[in-house]
Amino acid sequence: MSHFRIPFLSCLFALVLLTASSARADAPNETFYQSREEISDESLRNIIGIAFISSMTGPDQQPTGDVPLFVAKGEGFEPDGESALKELGPVSGWDYDLQSLRKFPVLEKRGDYLHVVIDVRTNERAWVHLGEEFGEDPRVEFRSFDSKEWAWMGVELFFLSPEGKTRLFGAPRPESRAHPLSPLQPARRNGEVVYEPRILSTHGNFLQLGELISLDDPLAPIGWVPISDENGLLLIWPVFAPMC
Repeated sequence: MSHFRIPFLSCLFALVLLTASSARADAPNETFYQSREEISDESLRNIIGIAFISSMTGPDQQPTGDVPLFVAKGEGFEPDGESALKELGPVSGWDYDLQSLRKFPVLEKRGDYLHVVIDVRTNERAWVHLGEEFGEDPRVEFRSFDSKEWAWMGVELFFLSPEGKTRLFGAPRPESRAHPLSPLQPARRNGEVVYEPRILSTHGNFLQLGELISLDDPLAPIGWVPISDENGLLLIWPVFAPMC
């Protein structure tokens, strides 16, 4: 059975704004489905962005539908079966208001196709097709790390890092002055701890952090963190964050 659903990414910011109201206490709760030890390092290497695969939630509170898979053949792609969305191995996601979302690392984009790590535990990869028509389940969408649309989103800074820590730079350059950042050494602005930094912008291999002051003010800059390390290993993961 088909259901009409607006694209996930196009409505995400509206959903974020709704959570500024105390009436939306049941906002999505993003979950990491694997421990860092269960995630293959190779599944996080040379990642260019995130695939968002969404579908309706079934009676078992799991995502419904099968994701068509493809293989690259010459300059095109050929079907290569399909996999149930609920059987894949995403990094994170949520089930909220009858809609399920799963997020996967993306290695490459060719036209309307994405090369996705469909199971981060085993580093299994496949090509998937972007943006099925309205009413189709599941729906695949994409956001690259250089997209301006990450602004105001939350970010997990420590979960993917092998050592559970990163560095906060004064500018988006490796030679810029930096200091350690970890759960025990959190980001600060004007001497005060910033408990939930937001994404302000990206520049090359750096992501700029900001503090949410109010919905009427721009994010206050904090500093820059690397998106990946010197070996191409992904260190950060953008996440949903309520605007309150």
